[in-house]
Amino acid sequence: MKQFRFIIFTLTSLFFIACQSASPDKFFGQVVLNTNLIADFDPVTFGKRLEQETREFPDVPASKKNGDEAQQIVNLKVLTVEKAIKDIKGLTVSDDDAKVLQEQSIQLFEAVLPVYKNEYAAYAKLCDTKGTDEEKQQLLQKIEKEYLPKVDGLFENVYDLGKKYADKHQLNVKWGY
Repeated sequence: MKQFRFIIFTLTSLFFIACQSASPDKFFGQVVLNTNLIADFDPVTFGKRLEQETREFPDVPASKKNGDEAQQIVNLKVLTVEKAIKDIKGLTVSDDDAKVLQEQSIQLFEAVLPVYKNEYAAYAKLCDTKGTDEEKQQLLQKIEKEYLPKVDGLFENVYDLGKKYADKHQLNVKWGY
């Protein structure tokens, strides 16, 4: 009978621990600061990075590439975004302001995920296989026209809500823009 009570006590304790809200600091880190993981979403920035990863220099043997460097970067980005979404969804929120901020952050990460999986993956493959500049430019222009405005708007919403949340919870945050 003592074992049964101990098990019930342990399970009850774990339940209450699991249901506790994240501290404002931890919540802010997961929901707002983690957006830095996708701060390079802009096609000029991320496209240039992928292109640079495939560049070889004839007089530098160490620069020899395997042919999948850009694709590896995109695959890592996809895994990172998927983990961020999972972590943000796993947070227990304590008030309506936090809930709205959490939802906006999830929307932001979910908006970029399919672009990384599709357009950026296709762009990376073109970089790795030395595709034409025209093909690559078409993909980057598609990202810029079809996805970037929405993503920029979501970033702005998350930062605006994040500022209010940080002020409300007296978090020591320095905004860099």
